[in-house]
Amino acid sequence: MANPTNVPTRKVLAGGATGAFVTLLVFILNTYVPFFEAKPITGEAASLATTVLGAVIAYIVPPAPNEATIQVAGTMKSATT
Repeated sequence: MANPTNVPTRKVLAGGATGAFVTLLVFILNTYVPFFEAKPITGEAASLATTVLGAVIAYIVPPAPNEATIQVAGTMKSATT
């Protein structure tokens, strides 16, 4: 029997962590790498990288064996088995 939960799934955590990592990487490159002093990475390029890489990683990471989705009151919810 699956039990509803509000805990993010492994896929969601991986996508969010990737977004945070890309944001931190862009900050470090723009701040400490001399090559990027004259022409820093733009906010638009950083946003694109964050969105695309986060989505790709979230797609690639498989759900944990105990993760499922169930229908509760007409809506889909995360659940653990």
